[in-house]
Amino acid sequence: MNCTINNIEIPNSSNIDKNSSSLSFEYRLHAREEYNGTEKRNEMELLTIYKTVVDISKNEIFKPKYYGLNMFEYNEVQIKLEKQKHFLDNSYIYDKLSNNKIPLSTVTISSNINPKRYYSEIQNRINTLIDEAKSKNLIPIFLTLTLPSSYHQMKTDKKTNQLTPNNKYNNLPPNVAIKELTKMFARLRHDRSLKELSKENRIYYRVNEPHKDGTPHTHILLYVPKESVTRVVTAFKRLFDTKANDIQTDINNASAYIMKYINKTLPNSKQEKLTLQDKYLNAWYSKNKISRFNSSRTLAPLKLYRLLYRRFTLQELTYAVNNKQLQIFVLEDDRNKIMEVLDGDEILYMKCDNFEVSRCVA
Repeated sequence: MNCTINNIEIPNSSNIDKNSSSLSFEYRLHAREEYNGTEKRNEMELLTIYKTVVDISKNEIFKPKYYGLNMFEYNEVQIKLEKQKHFLDNSYIYDKLSNNKIPLSTVTISSNINPKRYYSEIQNRINTLIDEAKSKNLIPIFLTLTLPSSYHQMKTDKKTNQLTPNNKYNNLPPNVAIKELTKMFARLRHDRSLKELSKENRIYYRVNEPHKDGTPHTHILLYVPKESVTRVVTAFKRLFDTKANDIQTDINNASAYIMKYINKTLPNSKQEKLTLQDKYLNAWYSKNKISRFNSSRTLAPLKLYRLLYRRFTLQELTYAVNNKQLQIFVLEDDRNKIMEVLDGDEILYMKCDNFEVSRCVA
């Protein structure tokens, strides 16, 4: 059995076939040293005081283990995430007036940095989306879209129920395959059954996750008016093979339905101790640069909510934005950079020049 040290997977060399072709594979761990009584990470990239060099079989290290990732790819991701965390831990928002320093790692919200805050934010968006849909008397539909067999690197042997190589695999990686799923969903969104609806009457939330072999598939919680449900179901069955793709309209608890899949994709947020398979799942998203979630533009922009969450709930902010109650000022050459937000004569937010991002070099 292999072991892990600081999330780096180390193979058990006693299991290696000594007669097989082998290579020397070096597992590097970040150095830790005592500095002024506290633990400090060495800043030089992957400088190590501990390293394990083992002769291992090429077949062992490059054999897909979970979700189409092999041990080498998994360890690459862990080192990348370690470097990212190291950077954020040692970079600060510096207040020039008070001389306070806030580590970027404490204000960054992502699935790998502060995953519990990220999970809470996702749950808030789901609940607000569903509340918006209910306020408009919309009906939930649950969709599952999968890719043709040519996108699957592996297939399940019906006799042994084991994954075996797929001879028809088109060699397209997951980050390309996910775009095909997006195109599939776009075909439905552009169908008249949905396109003829107003933006307010077609609300969706999408979750992407991998099959066992690493091929992505997607789950979508879609809300439409009651009178449109039959048209959408008919369009779905016309556009997609229902043997591989699924549509359900008998949804009793939409929030629990979609949260089940969200929880599967975010093991970091709920468990202190992850299994190796959970860690490979997280690595799959990072390695392939695949977003776990996306949604319709029903709610207020997330970047705006993060600036004003102390003042508004997400639902209140969405109402204010949709009814043009706020004046939002952005840079002329960068419309994504918010400079000021006004509510009448009241300044809700103003970008301040008292802060700068700096790095602590020790």
